[in-house]
Amino acid sequence: MAEWSEIWLRGLTLKPKTRAGYESVLRSRVLPTFGDHQLRQITPAAVREWMAAMAEEVGPARIRQARQLVHQMLEVAVADGLIARNPTARVKAPTVRPRRQLFLTAEQVSRVADACEERQSGTGVLVRFLAYTGLRWGEAVAFRRSVINLDRRRVRVKESATEVAGNLEWGSPKTHETRTVILPGFLADRLAAHVEEMSPDQLVFTAPKGGPLRTSNFRRDVWAKACERSGMPEGLLVHDLRDTAASLAISAGASIKAVQRMLGHASAKMTLDTYGSLFEEDLEDLADRLDSRFRDADVAHTRPSDDKVVHFPR
Repeated sequence: MAEWSEIWLRGLTLKPKTRAGYESVLRSRVLPTFGDHQLRQITPAAVREWMAAMAEEVGPARIRQARQLVHQMLEVAVADGLIARNPTARVKAPTVRPRRQLFLTAEQVSRVADACEERQSGTGVLVRFLAYTGLRWGEAVAFRRSVINLDRRRVRVKESATEVAGNLEWGSPKTHETRTVILPGFLADRLAAHVEEMSPDQLVFTAPKGGPLRTSNFRRDVWAKACERSGMPEGLLVHDLRDTAASLAISAGASIKAVQRMLGHASAKMTLDTYGSLFEEDLEDLADRLDSRFRDADVAHTRPSDDKVVHFPR
């Protein structure tokens, strides 16, 4: 399998972080067991035994990730006629319990943003920016002054910086598509003050001494301490600001399509699968509005008419 995994990887077009993740799983979980196997020697029983052994060392998410990687590789081997069937097809991966989503209120966003600003200048604007635009961390730290149109309150998202093995990899956004995000007025005002002295090519959010802002440093030096000081929910992640942006937009009346476009999701289905529960209150409000409309119409329908009846001669 070791030789086939190299051939398979070379044939994929992947983001640097995704490729590094695949290589890590192969190196640590797949090849130590199956590296010397011929593809036809990998049986469903061998896959089940491999997954059971992993369960003693890692959690369900890692097992599921490793199983899916092997499944993808062997699906291509089946398509190429190297094996007759995929031995992982009938071997179920363990269920992964999703992490509970955390959504901040607008007041909480302000508190944690102010606490971040106290620790590092400029990070308060960054936190508000993430919480009201829904940009991914890599998109926010990669954008430059030139993509901001303050007159129209617009930001063009066309680049992302991802930390891979300690190095920053620059590329297109996750879905490979650029998008435009429209800023709330208050955020445009704060951003205008923040970028006032910047040249077009300058990064908008940087480390204290300049250069790109690293997620590991920000999390350790600013975020963790600011969350503790401002009384944020335990376990709050920077990524939760993206979920918060969806929550704030939906509570302000945004449609699922508008949230999809704001977040840069590939489809509205992905947005609905991720944030569908946030629309439950909207459905209740909708039912109340429909009830009110029916009652108004029913009253109008049953109200006696003041019009005079006109009799026509026969």
